[in-house]
Amino acid sequence: MTFSVWMLVLAVFLSGAVTGVFVMLVIGIHLGHRTHHLTDEPHTPLDALTRSTLGVGMRTDCPAGNDHAEGA
Repeated sequence: MTFSVWMLVLAVFLSGAVTGVFVMLVIGIHLGHRTHHLTDEPHTPLDALTRSTLGVGMRTDCPAGNDHAEGA
């Protein structure tokens, strides 16, 4: 009986943690959702965490994978 209660508590805790991370990412996306904002450095730790989690990074002058631009 106690094992099933602990498993239920663990499931509730983990689902709460996942929900918290999801809410944090959504807030970070909404706060940093400006086109000119992605060209700058992250301004807050939440913005940096959101960028690194989603793999956005920073925009640069030349797009990645533009190897065939010369002589094509």
